[in-house]
Amino acid sequence: MRTVEFRRLLDDKNAVRVWFELEQNRVLNFVVQLECHMNNEWRPVVRYDTAHGFAHRDVLRPSSETEKTELAVEHYNDALTFAIKDLAENWEKYRRRYEQWLEQK
Repeated sequence: MRTVEFRRLLDDKNAVRVWFELEQNRVLNFVVQLECHMNNEWRPVVRYDTAHGFAHRDVLRPSSETEKTELAVEHYNDALTFAIKDLAENWEKYRRRYEQWLEQK
């Protein structure tokens, strides 16, 4: 089994952290997380992972509430690809929404 881990900076205040385990080019587990620097700390905002035995997205709120949505994919390889692409394309939207939640708090 091989483990791959990297962090991709989107700009100076936003990054995507990626971690996954591979066996014979098959993804066994993964975590893909959008992290945003706000109020002098890095905060997880959206996370895709395989915890609980299925691929899903967690939308994290400042109040510690989490919205969990199962991904309709057959293979973790597809889920990992989808997660990386979604966060790369939509990170600004996710950050703005989190900032709005912070203001309401």
